[in-house]
This record gives sequence, structure tokens and C-alpha cells, in this order.
Amino acid sequence: MLRQRGRKPQGYLAGMALNGDPPRLEPPAHLSKPERTLFAELIAVCPAAQFVPSDVPLLASYVQATLLARSAVKRAAGDSRALAVWEKASRVAAMLATRLRLSPHSRVDPKVITRNVPQRLSAYERMRFENAGAE
Repeated sequence: MLRQRGRKPQGYLAGMALNGDPPRLEPPAHLSKPERTLFAELIAVCPAAQFVPSDVPLLASYVQATLLARSAVKRAAGDSRALAVWEKASRVAAMLATRLRLSPHSRVDPKVITRNVPQRLSAYERMRFENAGAE
């Protein structure tokens, strides 16, 4: 890799993060506002180096499938077609989550998964979870 000598152009450092991570991906312009919001939330909670620009179409499809599943499940109680839409959208979202390494199963090394024995919930945590929907 050759290093450029002299003063760097103004836009050269614009995309660099202070910690050296690559810049985070931007939502594509064709996404709706809710889709762009979910895309941005997803990108924000994952490490910056997890995704590359070629992942944008898969991420956009994952966001669309997730929002489609959310809207279909609200209508599923009274509409059997909505239940079928929810099922298909959930399957697509799960498959894309695995491919994008969003699911816990795809991020954890199988050798150490048995070492992480789940901890029991304390009584206070259990009460907080049980009362979360009552508010």
C-alpha cells in the first residue's frame, strides 16, 4: 500500500472514524422511512467492521422482511393469509439474520457455547420481567 505524500485532500479523512473503524453503512435511498430507521438501528448496534458495502442489499432485504413480519403478525388473528405472510417473512428474516451473522448462533464459536452456562434469574429480575407488560 502506497502512502500519499503531502497534505491529504479534505474529503480523505471525512469517512474515517476516530478509532480507525471503517465508516458505517448508510441506508439505501429506496427504503421507506420505517425501513431506513430500522436499518440505521441495526447498523448502530453491530460493530462497524461487521458489514461491508456489498452487504447493503441483504441488510435491506432483512429489514423489509422484519417489518413485513411485524405488520402481518398484527393482522394474523383475523386473517389466515396474514399468518402465511408472517410465516414466510419470518423464515426469510431468520435466514438473512444467519447469513449476516446477526443471530447469536452464527456469532458464537461452537466450542465455547457449552462453557456459557445460563445463569438463573434472581427473584427481582423475574418480578421485573413479569411486570414489564403491566405498566
